[in-house]
Amino acid sequence: MSTENKNTAGEILRQGRLRQRLSVGECAKRTHIAVRYLEALEEEHWNVLPSESHRLGFLKLYSRFLGVPTEEVLSLYRQKTAAQATGEKPAPPAPKPGTAFRVRTAHRATAWSPSSIPQVIGLAILLLLLAWLVYHAVSSRYFEQNPMPWTRRRSFHESRLMVQKSSSTTHKVRLTAEADSWLRVTSKNELLFEGILPAGASKEWSGSGPFQFKIGNVRALSLFWNDQPVDLLLGARGAINEIRIPPQ
Repeated sequence: MSTENKNTAGEILRQGRLRQRLSVGECAKRTHIAVRYLEALEEEHWNVLPSESHRLGFLKLYSRFLGVPTEEVLSLYRQKTAAQATGEKPAPPAPKPGTAFRVRTAHRATAWSPSSIPQVIGLAILLLLLAWLVYHAVSSRYFEQNPMPWTRRRSFHESRLMVQKSSSTTHKVRLTAEADSWLRVTSKNELLFEGILPAGASKEWSGSGPFQFKIGNVRALSLFWNDQPVDLLLGARGAINEIRIPPQ
């Protein structure tokens, strides 16, 4: 491995994890950071993370967890992103004595010629045909699985959660956080979770229920009941809402 590869923020994190013989999945469970975000940090795929604050926060948390120098990791990250932002390129080599460089300027043709018009029209027709085929396939599959959905009348509780009641006695609920949010989860008077669910983290429970959710920021979380999304904005008081699954 070259010295350049070793002196990167992602490589320092990866080597710190390997020294402790930890997998990415184990680190995700213990740091409450999603696996895809940890992999993005080690591979330096910064665009995968939602924002600059997420990148800096996850770099600090992950480096402290692994016991690697946090300031060095942040410094290398800033150098890399600053170079990418300014588009730095290596300086051209100095000319040898007695030689001269010839500068060539490439001219890009921008004018349209009449002969290209039929090709453009044919491409547009092809794209429209492909779009119609995709739409037809998706809509046919949807209506096969959900025949005439506009004729169904939802009950009060189905309308509140915008999902159908599950006939199964086992319910699976899953929460994912797009941003930090306070959350409290109980089931049969037993506290399952209470505290801040950090951005990128995910929690899942299953059982006969019912599950009670008190959410501090409905726009920061996504809730799924038996893999079906639940509308957290229905019945919310500002950013706060209380949800019961299954409904009474």
